Amino acid sequence: MDERDDDLAPVAEENAAPTSGEAGHEEPDDDVRDSDPYSTLSGDEDEAQPTAQLLSEQGEKRLDEGNIGEALDKYRGAVRAARKTGEDESDHRVNLGDAYAYSGQGLNAFRQYKRAIKLSPRKAEPHFSMGELYHRYGRLPSAVHEYRTALQFAPDNAWYRYRLSEALLQMGDLPAAIAELEETVKLKPQDGFYHFWLGDLYGRAERFDEAIRELQQATLFAPYDAYYNVRLGAFYRRRKMYRDAALAVRQALRLAPKNAPYHCLLADLYSDLRLDDYAVHHYQAAGMLDDYDTEQLHRLRVYAGIESEDLLALEAFELDANGDFAMPSDRE
Repeated sequence: MDERDDDLAPVAEENAAPTSGEAGHEEPDDDVRDSDPYSTLSGDEDEAQPTAQLLSEQGEKRLDEGNIGEALDKYRGAVRAARKTGEDESDHRVNLGDAYAYSGQGLNAFRQYKRAIKLSPRKAEPHFSMGELYHRYGRLPSAVHEYRTALQFAPDNAWYRYRLSEALLQMGDLPAAIAELEETVKLKPQDGFYHFWLGDLYGRAERFDEAIRELQQATLFAPYDAYYNVRLGAFYRRRKMYRDAALAVRQALRLAPKNAPYHCLLADLYSDLRLDDYAVHHYQAAGMLDDYDTEQLHRLRVYAGIESEDLLALEAFELDANGDFAMPSDRE
């Protein structure tokens, strides 16, 4: 099939990276034929044909089921159905491009996003999807350009701004990444995810007080995420706030009581506080849960003078009613 006749037909590629300078040819003005081997709309013209929206929904369902071939066919059909009825086909082009990207066909995805941008240059989603594709292939300046363009048309989209922040961070521009995430948090002030990542970036910038503030917010709005509490504890520790750090990691262990590294971190914090019995308890727990972690076992042996064969003795641990490790109480 001649690509110039129909750019919906996939090209042969093996994980080809997209680039505007290597598109291979100028896209035709009319790139969709009324009928071709890929069409989902074949049949009696008098019969009711599925709408573009229905075909797009069917494509999404096939994609969720892992049936890439059928999903692509449905999405192509959605583009053609929109074309026949005079609807805006750019959204369906984006869906088709996303399916290509999902299946690792970067060049085919690039062609669909490029066409969608040409059809609807002031829509945010085609630019964002193009940015995601560039990001995937490591073309970070191009990704940043497309993310920023998307945000011109959808300035209140927190996810777009977060992805821009990630790309900027990967480019080594930490201040710009922080600035974008600060704006993201303003858009979603009760979303623990964005508070967490802003706190993480503050920590990388060694702005620990601000990191602690954001991680406190993250644990408030996402109270069941153990790792958020661990990261909060780590930043408390950097500020030598050992008791607060221990309380944060204890909360993480309530959520994930059989996580060996969390037990080891809490043991380190109890050691900082000179709560030696508690430290031994959690070093023991870490050793029992992960007896192949030689670093933890070595710390336990050095700290507590316990022989390695004693680490796996179940009777050494207090278990609560649910079979989880009991948490020692705070000392006054």
